[in-house]
Amino acid sequence: MLSQNGTLVPSSLFKANYDECWFEIGFGTGEHLSGLMRRYPENAYIGAEPFMNGMGAFLKDIREESHDRIRVYDDDAMVVAKSLADECLDGIYILNPDPWHKTRHHKRRIVQRANLEHFARILKPGAELILSTDVPYLADWMITETILSGHFEWTATSCKDWQNKPENWIDTAYQTKGAKGADKMVYLFFKKKG
Repeated sequence: MLSQNGTLVPSSLFKANYDECWFEIGFGTGEHLSGLMRRYPENAYIGAEPFMNGMGAFLKDIREESHDRIRVYDDDAMVVAKSLADECLDGIYILNPDPWHKTRHHKRRIVQRANLEHFARILKPGAELILSTDVPYLADWMITETILSGHFEWTATSCKDWQNKPENWIDTAYQTKGAKGADKMVYLFFKKKG
């Protein structure tokens, strides 16, 4: 059971040494996470996905591979975030999170100032927070919340930086199936200050 007391050091989860440790929140069916594992096998990964179908698809995809550098949690990602030790991660991915359209549900959005406090605590100085969405008002929300948290610097220097898919980007199933609006994806890269 995770403690949520901010003391879990990722190296205690992995037998193999690693160069960096990344956390993907809400990895869906796991194409992005498994793509990262294959592209950067020297790194360790933590993934959180509460939906069993997504978790099952991901585990099926990686069943033939080494699991020395991956740990997954099948519930609320914030339980993992609250358990991790200070400044232990090299980056966090939050790709296409639920927009929680209704105003009364905005408190459920994963990118909000209360959660950003936890993300800032567990990220190393200069570590990346990488977000994506195809929902314009959610993009506005994520930019605003992240900047107003005071912990992150938006790295974009022009609109091309968030409108164009980054080189070497690993697509998610959501993007590749051509979901409504997926061709208007926004890519937001932040660095933790300090």
